[in-house]
Amino acid sequence: MTLDWSRVRDVARREYLALVRRKGFLFTAIATPAYFAFVMWMSIRPQIEQRAEALKNLRVLGIVDSSGLFTGAEREIRTEISAEGNPFSTSAAPAPVQRVRTEVRLYPNLETADDSLRAGAISQLLVVPANYRETGQLRRYARSSNLFSSAENRPLSRWLVANLLKDKVDPVIIDRVSRPLAAMDLYVLNKRGEYEIKDDRREMFEFFLPFSFGMLLGLCIVIGGQYLLQGVSEEKESRILESLLCTVTSEELLAGKLIGLGGGGLTLVAFWSAAGGFFAGPAAALAKLSIPPTLLLEMVAYLLLGYLFYGSLMTGIGAITNSMREAQQFAFMFTFANWVPFIMLTTILGKPDGRLAVGLSMFPPTAPVTMMMRLASPSAEVPLWQVGLSMAVLAGTAFLALIASARVFRVGLLMYGKTPTLPEIIRWTRRG
Repeated sequence: MTLDWSRVRDVARREYLALVRRKGFLFTAIATPAYFAFVMWMSIRPQIEQRAEALKNLRVLGIVDSSGLFTGAEREIRTEISAEGNPFSTSAAPAPVQRVRTEVRLYPNLETADDSLRAGAISQLLVVPANYRETGQLRRYARSSNLFSSAENRPLSRWLVANLLKDKVDPVIIDRVSRPLAAMDLYVLNKRGEYEIKDDRREMFEFFLPFSFGMLLGLCIVIGGQYLLQGVSEEKESRILESLLCTVTSEELLAGKLIGLGGGGLTLVAFWSAAGGFFAGPAAALAKLSIPPTLLLEMVAYLLLGYLFYGSLMTGIGAITNSMREAQQFAFMFTFANWVPFIMLTTILGKPDGRLAVGLSMFPPTAPVTMMMRLASPSAEVPLWQVGLSMAVLAGTAFLALIASARVFRVGLLMYGKTPTLPEIIRWTRRG
């Protein structure tokens, strides 16, 4: 098969310019990172403020003490909250400390305390049974409860410990017993074999970095494949392909489309990477997070191989189907595999060296996204042989998909009115 590369270049330039000049392309380039940034902000901010809000709502705590252990207990609970702030914040200043005060009211019986709780005079009610010393059982009543927050448990626990040991143990010892890990620094090994302090900002980036790399790669592969699918399907429906094939061969047309629309996908990657670096770069620098150049090279390699694999499949599907709707129905079965790693996200990031993560890294449809998650994860050390084997398998599969797609593309391009059967498609790929 001989290609006239000047014709391939002309087709690629036409496809690229037609793509990037679309309003939809500009909208995708700008709206997609803005959307994900908004989603991240909306998901992180409530988590940051949730604990402080739960404690602030605990203004008055009612106590019904049938055990007599808390008769002389303190009548208030003082809680200090470190406002950790957004991990993507560019401020290096230490987080301010909020001080929350909770009043404690003792009630003689449950009926009186329950009336106060229902009337809103107290925020929550804690009932201490007579046999609390022996059983440790407690009952707590509240007007409402947050399923995803248990911030009130910590100050209540400290208050119980402090008053059970009051006048019996040194207050300093009480504080150590109630908060044994308050001043603990956790050191973890990095990929350089050095210990470093693990902080909340870094922990958030350790999750979002592989997630973002995987999402970026997956989106570009799928969007590039969808542009190919749409382009071939629309041109086939409008009979433009018949005119194009008068001047170029089917192989030159296929190569030009893959290169031109692949360039559009790389343009999206460059734009999104620049936007991510601009907005998250200062915060990542404060977290002392560095991205090695080899990771960027591996990302480009997986992007090209993944795009070639999925792009070849999308082109073949577009050639054998008769409408865009039909093409999308067939394409969904293949593109869904690209998102399987996100379904297994917690398992892959939790055990990046586990069997599932390694297996998905070697399976071509899931290899690009899974391997990028593993490579970008700071807690994983991916052996070079796994990277090489994964790329080799993906490259071989992409090459086979390209050959099969070229053969199907050549035959199915001018077929109208009937979608070929699976035996017919297999026969086309064998005959060439």
